[in-house]
Amino acid sequence: MICLVFPITLFVHGHEPDTAGIRKINERATDFYYRGYYDSSQALAFDANKMANNILNGEETDHSKGSINHVKKLKAEAMNIWALSMENAALQAALDTLGLAVDLMIETGDIAEQARLYSSLGIIYDFQSQSELAMQYHNKSAALFREANDRSGLAMELTNIGISHRNLGNYGDAMENLLESLAIYRELNDSTDLVETLLAIGFVYLYVERWNDALKVQQQALEIYRGMNDSLGIARIFNDMGAVNMAAGNYQKALEQHQKALKIRLKSNEYYYTFASYFYIASIYESLEHHKQALNNYESALEFAKRNGSRVAIVDALFNVGNIMFKLGESDRAMEHFMKAQEMSSEMEDRTGQALASMKIAEIHNLRNQPYKALQWLESAEEAVPNSSFAYLEEIYFGIAKTYEQLGDYQNAFANMERYGQVKDSVTRAENLEKVTMLTNRMEFESRQALQRESQEKMIKLKQAEIDRQKILRNFILFGMFVILVMSVIFYIRFTEKTRLNKKLNKAFIDLKSTQAQLIHAEKMASLGELTAGVAHEIQNPLNFVNNFSEVNAELIAELKEELEAGNLEEVKAIAGDIAVNEEKINHHGKRADAIVRGMLQHSRSSGGEKVAINLNSLADEYLRLSFHGMRAKDKSFQSEFITDFDENLPKINVVPQDLGRVFLNLINNAFYAVNKKRQHAGEGFKPQVKIKTSRMNDQVVIKIIDNGDGIPENIAKRIFQPFFTTKPTGEGTGLGLSLSYDIITKGHGGKLKMNTTEGKGTEFIITLSK
Repeated sequence: MICLVFPITLFVHGHEPDTAGIRKINERATDFYYRGYYDSSQALAFDANKMANNILNGEETDHSKGSINHVKKLKAEAMNIWALSMENAALQAALDTLGLAVDLMIETGDIAEQARLYSSLGIIYDFQSQSELAMQYHNKSAALFREANDRSGLAMELTNIGISHRNLGNYGDAMENLLESLAIYRELNDSTDLVETLLAIGFVYLYVERWNDALKVQQQALEIYRGMNDSLGIARIFNDMGAVNMAAGNYQKALEQHQKALKIRLKSNEYYYTFASYFYIASIYESLEHHKQALNNYESALEFAKRNGSRVAIVDALFNVGNIMFKLGESDRAMEHFMKAQEMSSEMEDRTGQALASMKIAEIHNLRNQPYKALQWLESAEEAVPNSSFAYLEEIYFGIAKTYEQLGDYQNAFANMERYGQVKDSVTRAENLEKVTMLTNRMEFESRQALQRESQEKMIKLKQAEIDRQKILRNFILFGMFVILVMSVIFYIRFTEKTRLNKKLNKAFIDLKSTQAQLIHAEKMASLGELTAGVAHEIQNPLNFVNNFSEVNAELIAELKEELEAGNLEEVKAIAGDIAVNEEKINHHGKRADAIVRGMLQHSRSSGGEKVAINLNSLADEYLRLSFHGMRAKDKSFQSEFITDFDENLPKINVVPQDLGRVFLNLINNAFYAVNKKRQHAGEGFKPQVKIKTSRMNDQVVIKIIDNGDGIPENIAKRIFQPFFTTKPTGEGTGLGLSLSYDIITKGHGGKLKMNTTEGKGTEFIITLSK
């Protein structure tokens, strides 16, 4: 992370710190935290804490600018910022610091600020995938916000509670809390935080695969950002919509949305998000098999990752550039990128990154028929990978066993296969429990939604019945009034007078509402004017500094030329030093102006268990080729085109590689079998084709295996996953392949296996897995 530590002298008057100075440092530290400059945020928060300690310990005698309780609050705020910035680097230290900050805030009696500290604890535990513990702190925070009657803080915590429920798979509870938060924000007319809740609701819909509902709430958020003229917010929504469309398989629409986001971000200094947009676009091009365009965009992503300075982003880009070069047959260039990724991961002490890079390097050595070198890198991967990363350990032990087998060392091959089996059993038991729970939670969410819809329908019917009753009563009254009018002219006159009076009152009420709306609009416009003026005022000071120092530099350069002509080198050196100092000040105040603008636009920043996922693209590609060559071995006349449409931005998924490989192999074999049968009777005009496509949607991946065979008749399709049912002739199939595949995906991995088929045109099997 780039460190942009500003000198403390920006915030203090004279040599003594005061509460105003501490507050300003805390504000800047918070700004750096939300912009992702964690080193700078830590440094500033540390200085603010030190200044507060000086006052509390009696080292500073000037207490006129704030009471001791006020200083304690500022100290707790500095500790809060420091803990959030240190979360990834020193988790326990961050948690301990927040605990001390809570104790300090309790002394002040400010329950709303106590609530914010509990909220920070919840956020840290959420980032550490300890959502149950996170929810305890979010609930404490929400209770305190209710006690303090802080509606905005309560809405924020309801959103956080909803996100924790979502992370635990409690989608129904998540939606209830998010909808309550949404109602409060609408009541408060808080558009900025309203967007965050809408996007959180969109992710709930995304996790339960309700793509259209997710896109609808994202569209609402987009309209809000458009109304605020927030271009970076608009770019953020385009990226989110692109992610939903990618998961839903709408690649062309997703590409258009990511390109819109990129166009906006290229006009800003948001290097990290520009990197992300290039990364999304590259992954779509790769899915569409436009490899050169994919490579160009991955390389652009790498360039912006370097500009941002995020080593994690650089490593991700190096991996993907290397992967696509490997696909294009440029193994030497791919090796260079994987080696760089391995070196950077080692420097960052990222054991998982080291292991992944070592596995990729081993794969290239195996391709080059260099098993000893491949074995060396696989053993390096085994040494680097965390012991809890069972999925990677499975792949590593399996690769080592196969390499030893290739070398004829069957004793070591057997030993590593035993290790593979032990890790595989552990993964299977844990994943079965997790996936069953997730499936249950999704079913519970759909049940709640159905009950809500039923309840709404009942309420509508009750309201309609009430309207009908009121109509009957009104008609009765009108009839009675008619009788009275007939009986008495006087009553008729009084009735008409009341009617005219009611009309006048209605008109007056409408006029009053119109006037009220105009006043509200005028007030909003006035507030907007004040905000604009405030921004202009805030940015004028640093711009004045830039202009003044630029003018001084121009004069110094003129003096420099004169001294050069006179040959006065000592004076030349002195002037050059002054110019350098002024340039530093110009740079400093330019960054300050940039921080003001970006601070106005910045709204938020955007793992579960102990296992680390494997690369499903590599697994699918391996079994596709294995299946093709297996078919060729059985039937020398067999011919078929096979296509891969892989999303290189696919998240790593915890799977049992061998079991999932069995599913891939069975489905691909069936696809090749289907197209080969059609080729035998369709003639030369038919071109057999089997395609594998992968796509992502946040924590879910979709794998599609598509063939252009004869398809499956409707009466047979309903029985396709039943045990011992097969469409193949006797002796060519057992009828267990699809049944076992279905059990592996749904029971072993908690995923979904579906089939779409059109008779005469082909069949598509869709596998959906969650991280």
